[in-house]
Amino acid sequence: MRLSIELVFNSGNKHTTIAMDYDPAILSLIKLGLSNVNLQLFEELYNKNTPKNFTFSLFFKENVSFKKEYIELGQSQKCILNFSINDGLKATHFYNSFIWLQQQSNLHFDGENVVEFGRIELVEEPIITTNEVCFKALSPIVVRQNQKIFLSYKEDNAELFNEILRINMKSRLRGQYSTEILQMVDKLEFEPVRVKKVVSRNFGLFVESTKGSFVLKGNPVLLNLINKIGLGVKCGSGFGMITN
Repeated sequence: MRLSIELVFNSGNKHTTIAMDYDPAILSLIKLGLSNVNLQLFEELYNKNTPKNFTFSLFFKENVSFKKEYIELGQSQKCILNFSINDGLKATHFYNSFIWLQQQSNLHFDGENVVEFGRIELVEEPIITTNEVCFKALSPIVVRQNQKIFLSYKEDNAELFNEILRINMKSRLRGQYSTEILQMVDKLEFEPVRVKKVVSRNFGLFVESTKGSFVLKGNPVLLNLINKIGLGVKCGSGFGMITN
């Protein structure tokens, strides 16, 4: 399930700004909605070491301006929250949590801004039937070699990048998906079309990551799954969302 959710900001002036590191604010709202709709799922995801097999990203509308420390929204003071998940039951609970948030007023986004959840739309996703698909990253792709080292794709580290990417994906899928799916990961391959290294802020940390367009090669079953849950790690914190 993929959702498109309109966020409408109200800072009390015409020049609404949000921090460049906005993922914690989005995640806080997601957790608020889920904790009020399904406390059991909330505790499973956030009070245990459970892989977060969903992803989200923000799409900024017209006239947005990116500064060094903040983002200045345009006159509409709106953006779109994209959210994607594969698990049908969990998808229902998350959808209900967004409906709950839609019914609330004066939701605090950060210290300066109040936000309202507007229109919620279900996005139709094309079914992948081929072994090679060209994707675009809607949020940066994070590949983590260990707790302190993140890898972005470079021509001279293509083999290592793919190896660590496969390890990262297996770690996320293990225990929730079948052995057959895990074996498919062994043949997953990332090939760049037009990518670049970006350094993203996330919970106060600087994270090296990859953004742009690329080809994923693999079993169509696995490619459909990755398209829904995100590529790489930290997807539940706003990274790795892709579209084809």
